[in-house]
Amino acid sequence: MSFLDAALHLLNFTLPAVFVGGILALWGRRHSKKSLCRMWLINSVTGIVALLAGLMLFGVDGKMLSYALLVVGCATTQLLLGWRK
Repeated sequence: MSFLDAALHLLNFTLPAVFVGGILALWGRRHSKKSLCRMWLINSVTGIVALLAGLMLFGVDGKMLSYALLVVGCATTQLLLGWRK
């Protein structure tokens, strides 16, 4: 596997977490005045950790339960960020 292949594989692995984190940060921005960039970063890191947990648990990437864990983890993080004053 070349460097470009490895970089694209890593990008494709993390892209769903970054996308869901960004959408939730934009949605949460409507309800709170927190920093958009900070919320996006925290949501994205939470999503990547959830995907890594799914990868370690199942041994393969792309299971629907991993993506469900991604959404639940990001939503919980967003909820906790919204409650914090």
